[in-house]
Amino acid sequence: MATKKDLVEAYSFSRRRLVTAFVSGAPGGREVEPARPGRTIVGGLALAVLLVAGAAIAGVFSPTAPDDWKQPGLIISRDNGSSYVIVDDSDDPELRPVLNSTSAALILGADVKPTLLSQDTIDEQRIGADIGIFGAPASVPTSGLLLDDGWTACTAPDAGIRLRLSPDPDVVPAPRAAVTVRNGDDYFVVAPTSDTAGPGAADPGAYVFPVPLQGESGDQTDNLLSALRAPITTQAIPVSREWINLFPTGAPLDWSSFGLTGFGTTPTYAADDETGVLQDKLVGDLLAVGDEHLLLTDSGPVALSDFAATVYANVVAPDNAVVAPQPVTAAPRVPRSEVDPLADAHWPVTTPSETVAEPCAQLSTESGQPPVAHLVAAGPESAAGDLAAGSKAADVASGRGAYVLSGGWQDTDQGSPYLVDGKGRANPLLGDDAAERLGYADYPVVVVPDTWIELFRCGVVLSPTAALSPPTEPDDDACA
Repeated sequence: MATKKDLVEAYSFSRRRLVTAFVSGAPGGREVEPARPGRTIVGGLALAVLLVAGAAIAGVFSPTAPDDWKQPGLIISRDNGSSYVIVDDSDDPELRPVLNSTSAALILGADVKPTLLSQDTIDEQRIGADIGIFGAPASVPTSGLLLDDGWTACTAPDAGIRLRLSPDPDVVPAPRAAVTVRNGDDYFVVAPTSDTAGPGAADPGAYVFPVPLQGESGDQTDNLLSALRAPITTQAIPVSREWINLFPTGAPLDWSSFGLTGFGTTPTYAADDETGVLQDKLVGDLLAVGDEHLLLTDSGPVALSDFAATVYANVVAPDNAVVAPQPVTAAPRVPRSEVDPLADAHWPVTTPSETVAEPCAQLSTESGQPPVAHLVAAGPESAAGDLAAGSKAADVASGRGAYVLSGGWQDTDQGSPYLVDGKGRANPLLGDDAAERLGYADYPVVVVPDTWIELFRCGVVLSPTAALSPPTEPDDDACA
């Protein structure tokens, strides 16, 4: 075993060798060259860049919650897409799961911007009860995608109704056409009206005119239709009452529409006629003076259009006879009646010149104006021949919809607000600010006749109050 003295000597020898090595340098007199410092610097910079990039990538995939996320707003889980709303401003907010974005918009407004949070962050918060409108549209179209003009509703013999909302209506105009339709034992003629402006409308469109059976057995009805150049009863297209109601109703093609009193009596003004034309004439007679038709009423002669004169000469009068026009050489020189019995009849001026095999109603609307319906012919996409009688189909172009007021034919700015969604459902809007919250505050809303709204399937009531409430089953009477 080495002694203490041996260990001291060994240590001293090792120290002398180390000192000699530092003093003497490398063997042969050549010093070792130091490493280049640039390599160390470049390597350090590269490592620093990698560390910074890694930190940035980690920040993207593991983002931190923004400082202001606890304010009222919409929260969406980054991990699974679940939606939550914060209603109250609080340091410890309650997150309420919301069923759909439409409900969220009704609560917070259409302009709300969602905040993305990790599900872990969401799970650390107070989670409240579910809220929202069960069955509400998953989303609603922006105002630029709304379609409130050019709706079409087509039918065909013994077929249903195809309602279509599309930028391309796919129908053929028929401005001079008329069509005879039948519902059960009731007959109607749809034809363009002679109204020059309708109330505020540039083109007044078409009306539907009831055709009561003429004569005890109805055998005069076809004579009336033939004289009007409309299809006769055997050519009438069987349609539903719902399609007939897509047009405003004009006066019946019947003697009653002329509003005559004192039929068959001598006019009180006959003695004042200097021409002698009225010497043997009676109230209810129809005079033909060149191209003019004059109906003798109890208050004076009334000029009739070609269409009205044709109707009067082919309907059955109270004496169960047809009034034949009487040619005269001059018009009677008596004051004309100040009352036009057909002022609100909406009849055409002239007889139509064509008909359509598969008729369609096309709606024309404008903000601040009453709605107008036109008679047009179906195209391949709008045709309804494949639909069973009594059925209805509402086709809405992808991403489109409508925000309208459901009202009457004379309404211009009043009605019940509805949102038509992409599934062809009419959803009532309840609450003064419901439309505003959906982004339609400045939209020039139009009036659509309620008979058109009834063609859609009934949706659900959309309101801020319902959106803030727990989900419930839809009300079947929501559109009543």
